[in-house]
Amino acid sequence: MSRATDVDRCWAPLGRALLDYHRGDTSARFVVHSDLWDSEITAAEEYYRPLHLELSEIEQRALSLCRGRVLDLGAGAGRHALELQERGHEVTAVDVSTDAVEVMRRRGVRDARCGDLAAVSGEQFDTLLLLMHGIGLVGTLEGLAAFLDATRSVLGKGGQVLCDSADLALTLPSARSAGEDGSYLGEVEFRLAYRDLEGRPYPWLFADPRTLERFAAAAGYDFEVRARGGRGAYLGRLSRR
Repeated sequence: MSRATDVDRCWAPLGRALLDYHRGDTSARFVVHSDLWDSEITAAEEYYRPLHLELSEIEQRALSLCRGRVLDLGAGAGRHALELQERGHEVTAVDVSTDAVEVMRRRGVRDARCGDLAAVSGEQFDTLLLLMHGIGLVGTLEGLAAFLDATRSVLGKGGQVLCDSADLALTLPSARSAGEDGSYLGEVEFRLAYRDLEGRPYPWLFADPRTLERFAAAAGYDFEVRARGGRGAYLGRLSRR
């Protein structure tokens, strides 16, 4: 089985729930299992993001900071790509879930592709956007370093990365401390389930601002926090030096 197929199987429950919601099943819900907190039943609507639902302040701030040609990575159901299209941006929306990509196309995203950064190899963008904690797709701190190195190949001179994440030390003060057992608090494992569809476990990263700043600097980026939200959430901007 190819790596792309393996990744798609991790996200298949969410993609299928999004597709069912788009087809009219507004009651669609999936389960998020985690090794850090209790399992949660989540409405597909929270990830589909109908146009009548207002975006969070962090999301609105991120969209206002977008400039030039935008790569929306981990685009999900395409809510942010649609908003950016309306604002006149040229947007390429990429997601690893084949069902999510189908939803984006049906909703009107003009350039929706399945995959990761490899799907835009050889192309240049002014803004790389990762919202809804999308930087977590890197999985681990090691993955974060590799990802930030790779982003330089798709960002032009003066390019920027806009991403939101959270400091779990603020969200879960009673949880283990970073480094206490040799691991980083923000490295979490998730698994999704939807009806009879069970996804494969996958790693996810919540990077606190200081950690993200440190990794950004190592990759040649200047870092700043541009907005803050509840439960330790924040919007970070990484600018190419």
